[in-house]
Amino acid sequence: MIRRSSAMLPALLGAAVLATLLAGCGAAKTTGPAPSAGSHATPSATPAASASPSQSAAPSASPSASATPEPTLPLAHADATLEDKLPSSIGGVALIKTSLVLSGYATTSPISGDKTLYAPWLVKFGKTTADVDIAFAVSVSDQVTFQARAIQVPGVSASRLSAGFADAARKAGWTVVSHANYLPGKSILEMTDPATSAVGIVYSSGDVMYEIITDDQGLVNEALILLP
Repeated sequence: MIRRSSAMLPALLGAAVLATLLAGCGAAKTTGPAPSAGSHATPSATPAASASPSQSAAPSASPSASATPEPTLPLAHADATLEDKLPSSIGGVALIKTSLVLSGYATTSPISGDKTLYAPWLVKFGKTTADVDIAFAVSVSDQVTFQARAIQVPGVSASRLSAGFADAARKAGWTVVSHANYLPGKSILEMTDPATSAVGIVYSSGDVMYEIITDDQGLVNEALILLP
């Protein structure tokens, strides 16, 4: 059984991580119209998911009137194909998806935890965090605590991705436990951050490495079943 620690939840999930991603949007590549200035300008708002309920809508006199649409988050979508590899819902709850250049996430403050592992991991393959994208699927619901990530490194096998990330983590003082065939045909790594006791699951398939962060063992299993 994989143990979970509630210490990983603050600043990794929900609104906190979305704030981090929004801060990194300026470094994201976009698939839509070219921005007016600079190749990494903040992309235009995309109706990716609803945020907090609108506070500006005046109540209607008619009880049958439709609700005012909620505002949307201007999240980046640098790699929609990579986003599609992540589940759209978990535990019956819809997830918000976004993607950006990995450097846009890894260099946002605070630079700690997993953010410190990506550069030494990618250098093994002759890459930097500016060369690859990262996609997120995040729950902002009170019903579940969940986040999944996907990083594609073209030309690198699943075994090398996982082994390289485990090596970078161990060198940084993380505890790494391997679970071979945790689910049929799917081997995973259980990784613990020594600074926070945060626990994450790493799984690789093809040339994509996936990370799962949740406090619910059932959601780990569901996510692994849904992932390629």
